[in-house]
Order: sequence, then structure tokens, then C-alpha cells
Amino acid sequence: MLRFFFWSLLVINTMMLALNMGWLGQWSLDTHEPERLKMQHHADQLRLVTASAASALAEPVVAEKKAEIIACTEIGNFPQAEVNRIEEKLKQLALGDRQTRINVIDVASHMVFIPSLGSKDGADKKAGELRRLGISDFFIVQDQSSLRWGISLGVFKTEEAARQHLNNLSNKGVRSARIGPRMVSTTKFAYQLRTLNPDEKSRLDAIKADFPVQEMRNCQTAAYSKN
Repeated sequence: MLRFFFWSLLVINTMMLALNMGWLGQWSLDTHEPERLKMQHHADQLRLVTASAASALAEPVVAEKKAEIIACTEIGNFPQAEVNRIEEKLKQLALGDRQTRINVIDVASHMVFIPSLGSKDGADKKAGELRRLGISDFFIVQDQSSLRWGISLGVFKTEEAARQHLNNLSNKGVRSARIGPRMVSTTKFAYQLRTLNPDEKSRLDAIKADFPVQEMRNCQTAAYSKN
């Protein structure tokens, strides 16, 4: 019996020695964690992350771009000969009451004037005062405009020239004169288009390409008359 135990222990010890020396290969059940990591591909690229970061990575990222709406854009100024052509193209946008045609009004010159005095008698009295101050280059406005029974003291191409004349009149004692634009209506037209979405704006840009000399701009606050 003793001989049997002796040989059994010898065999077991021999097997344990062979296993520890690696003569029987690596057994996965006995592989320690560092050794297991060494056998993985790109183990050096492993990184520890927090639970919140892992949750954020797991959630789908959706980037939603808010559609930009153009409040009001204006294109022009079109001569009468091009009106039919541009309006046919603008019909493609089907904007309805979001589209307006306006008559373009330009400032042709700058006027130095005394506002309306209310009546012919008032204008004549002011004209007498001007003559006594040595001023004779003026005329009484008698048309049906808002300046009726006012007095024009000169019309100038530039505002700078008008302002210089106003200063000269002030030095002579004229205190009620002022400068204002002399508006004239032209035969040109512009189109104001409102609340355009990105697709409509893109299609308008394509239309504009057919009219290279025209300008596209933000809606202006200058004087216009709707047509």
C-alpha cells in the first residue's frame, strides 16, 4: 500500500511541475487576468470610462438644423420691358400675398425750401420778407403737392451743396428754411418677397441668376408706392 501512495504522489507532483513550467501548454481556466489581457488584440488601446460617458456614447446623436426663414428680401429694379419676364418666373414660387410689386421712387435732387404757409397770402407775405433780406432767387410752389404755398429756395444735385446753400441763407437771417429730398417716380419696379423658407430662397437665387444686372437686398424702408 505504501508503494502505491509513493508512486501516486510522484505522478501528481510530476504533473504539477510540468503544468507550472508550461510543458503542457496554457490552460484558459488557469490564466490570470494580466496574461489574458496580453493575449487580446490592441489591449493597449483599452480605456476606462465613467457610466455617464458610456451612456452618452450609447445614445444616438441627432443634429437637427433649424430652418432659417427670410423675413423679407427685395429684388430689382426692373424696367418695364422686363416686368413680364420676371413675373412669369416668380410665379414658380407661388408666394401669393407674400409677394408685392412696388414702384421705385428715386431721389432726383435735394431742395432747400420753406414749408407750406397755408395760403397764397401767407406765401406772398413770406416772399416779401425774403426780398427785404436781399434774397430774390426763389419761387412760390402752387402745385397740388404737400408743399403747396411753400417756397422753393433752390434745387441741388447733392445734399452737400444744398446744405451749404442753407447755411448761406441762415447767415442772411432765414430761419424757417430746411432741406428735403425731391422725389421722382420712375418706370422701374422691384419685388418684395416675404417669409421665404430655405427651399424658396434657393429657387429665388436661381431666378436671380437669369437677371445678373439686378440686385437682391433686404427690404428697404425708403419711399415706395405699391403697384
